Amino acid sequence: MSSINATSGWGTAVNMTGQGNASPAMELKQDFLKLLIAQLQNQDPMSPMENSQFVSQLAQFSSLEQMTNVASAVLELRESLIALNSQSLLTQGAAMIGKEVTGMVNTGKKDENGDYILEEISGIVSSVKWADGSLTLLVGDVSLKLEDIVEIRDTGISGK
Repeated sequence: MSSINATSGWGTAVNMTGQGNASPAMELKQDFLKLLIAQLQNQDPMSPMENSQFVSQLAQFSSLEQMTNVASAVLELRESLIALNSQSLLTQGAAMIGKEVTGMVNTGKKDENGDYILEEISGIVSSVKWADGSLTLLVGDVSLKLEDIVEIRDTGISGK
C-alpha cells in the first residue's frame, strides 16, 4: 500500500507542473508521466509490472525529455541567429551611408504583359532603418530595400 501512496504523491507533483502555459513538448512529457503513473496505480498487486517494462518506459521518458531539450536548444539557436542576421544587415546598411547606390523600385504600374514596371533610382544613402523585417535605405526621398540595390559606388563621402 505504501508504494501506491508514494506514486499518488508523484502524480500530484506532475499535475501541479502542468499548470500555466506549457509548450506542446512539455504537455507531451506531462501526458507520458500521467500515463505511467496511472499504470503504476492501477496495476494488479498480485502481478506487478515487470522490471524490464518499467525500465523500458523510463528509458522512453528519458529519450522524450532529451528530445524536448534539443528542440528547446534549437529554438534558442534560431532566435540567436535571427538577431545576429538582423545586426549584420544593419551594420552592412550603416556602411552604405554616404555611398551612391542604384536600385530598382516598383512603380505600382503594370505593362501590357501584366508585369510590374520597375524604375531605376540613384542617389546618396542618407539613412538606414530596419522596417517590416528588412533593411531599408533612404535615397533622397525614396526608401529602397537592401535586396533592391543593384549597384554601390564610393563617393568619397564618409558616413562616419
